[in-house]
Amino acid sequence: MTTGLVNFGLGISRERVRELVHGGRLDAIRIGRELLVDARSVEHRKSVARGRPLSARMAWGFLWSLSGYQPSWISPSERVRLKRYARERVPAQWPRLLSGRARLHRVRMLPGPLARLREDPHAVVSGPVAAGRHGADLMAGSADEEFYVDAARFDELARSRRLRLNSAEPNAVIRVPALSGVLRPPGSDGLAIPAAVAADLLDAGDERSVLAAQQLLTRLGEVHKLGE
Repeated sequence: MTTGLVNFGLGISRERVRELVHGGRLDAIRIGRELLVDARSVEHRKSVARGRPLSARMAWGFLWSLSGYQPSWISPSERVRLKRYARERVPAQWPRLLSGRARLHRVRMLPGPLARLREDPHAVVSGPVAAGRHGADLMAGSADEEFYVDAARFDELARSRRLRLNSAEPNAVIRVPALSGVLRPPGSDGLAIPAAVAADLLDAGDERSVLAAQQLLTRLGEVHKLGE
């Protein structure tokens, strides 16, 4: 970890760094009055910070389409745009391209509420657990559990104190989608859709996660073609 709140050569203000930390785009922990920002997450962001992010509508349309579902909120002209993105944007650009899909929170949860969240109809499992169940060669190990949780349910969990925000010792990662009704397409189960899991792994940026994301995308490419 690197001490202090500076822009690390990102060319942005201290306030923007705070926004990135709050939104989960930079990894950091708070110790007393000091924010400690992970220099590796800064380097990862610098490497993918090119290109304009998709809106939440388009980001989820992109992920649904790659996963073999039909996003009803996407128009024919937008579908053409998504095909172009699928052709032109390499996976290394996904963290920037899809950054508007959800807000990220690192939280602390007790075992009981955490176990219930795995079965919650307003949540889906993502991260290494979902990647393994989707067929990627990645074990969960000791990594934090990862979920997508509907905004209303996340607010309820926060109000009831079943999760602790800004913990110095988080044990779960929760992404709150910026578009409602996208977590469980017809026929899906309690896992995040494969393309969303791949996006989450690419956000992590470490070698094992990136390789697992590429495996998922290869499997998707063998089954589905965007928009067909």
